[in-house]
Amino acid sequence: MRTGALSQIFGLRLLYQPRVRRLGLAVLVSVFLLVRSYQFVTLSGEIQWGYDFSAYWEAGRRILDGGSVYMPFQTEGLYSPQQHLLYPYPPLLAVLVAPLSAIFDGYRSAHWIWASLGTAILVLVVVSIARRERLARGFDLFLLVGAALAFAPLVGELVIGNVHLLILGILAAAWLALDRGTPRAEIAAGALIGLATLIKVFPGLVIVWFLVTGRIRAAVAAIVAMALLAVATLPVTGLEPWIQYPIVLLNLGPPTELTDVLAPTVWLSAVMPPIVARLIVTVAGLATVVWAARNRPEPVSYGVTVAVSILIAPALYQHYLAIMVLPLLIGLRYAPPIAWVGLAYFAMSGGEIEALGDAAWIINRAMPTIGALFVVFGLVWFGRRRAVQLAGTASP
Repeated sequence: MRTGALSQIFGLRLLYQPRVRRLGLAVLVSVFLLVRSYQFVTLSGEIQWGYDFSAYWEAGRRILDGGSVYMPFQTEGLYSPQQHLLYPYPPLLAVLVAPLSAIFDGYRSAHWIWASLGTAILVLVVVSIARRERLARGFDLFLLVGAALAFAPLVGELVIGNVHLLILGILAAAWLALDRGTPRAEIAAGALIGLATLIKVFPGLVIVWFLVTGRIRAAVAAIVAMALLAVATLPVTGLEPWIQYPIVLLNLGPPTELTDVLAPTVWLSAVMPPIVARLIVTVAGLATVVWAARNRPEPVSYGVTVAVSILIAPALYQHYLAIMVLPLLIGLRYAPPIAWVGLAYFAMSGGEIEALGDAAWIINRAMPTIGALFVVFGLVWFGRRRAVQLAGTASP
């Protein structure tokens, strides 16, 4: 039976009315928001509250006390990334968080500021991208923001307090700058990517995208910004942490507890040596970025690059996927139909279901991993070809 015939059947035809669809979507988003709000409030009183943020706060305290941001064992040999108060990032992030370390006596109190900042960044990203790309306005914009706030990885990110919402904001700001199309905006975008890379390494993949798409000015700006930011921190950190960081990064071992690990590298490491798995994932990721840059419009290939940058990280957890909000928004605009976006969104929700016993990994690990990979697939497969002129096209 054709869709047109279904729309004439009593009891079903209401579902084909835009107002009814919006109402149904509003109810669904509201239910998910209530669930996520309950999870957030509950977890804010548990040990998970500020678990990752505590490492930034503690590193900031060490800087204020004249010490190094790194633990001695991080420069002595291989160590696991899954340790409380462990800081494996460039020194810049510790400098940025140091004011909160100075103001608050404990990280749990300081984390309320960090979580509030992350929430504000997410809302600003969704509203800015939606308006710029003519995705939604009015009630539809409200639904889009609600869906982003109800995104399961967001709750984990807000509770644990990692840095991915800050990176999301920087990546989105860089894209909005590039979209302006002026040389000055391109330099600003490059500088923003340099900042993101100096906070956490994986956004550096966008510099490769700059080179492949011929944005040499942006690539140079990113490298110069990294150098200038590192020099700017020297009066606070001293030179030693910057010398130590490459060693700290090389000594970072694979995750030892795999309950929440989604990294393709870790999945492949179950059947091959980890170094080989990491090489395969990295090469595949780079090849995907290069292909997308040459065969898909820049919005699509930028979204692919952002998604791939997360997936090639050797330690990928579900809350990292909060950054996927940006590729999903790009997919809504440039890679119709929107059905695949919804499938990826729900697959990345994951979650622990103890009733499944030994099969809990299917929901907790496999589904979010597949969902994240599906974001890349959806953008590549459904994204318009590079030759298609996008200017003036109607938003989906």
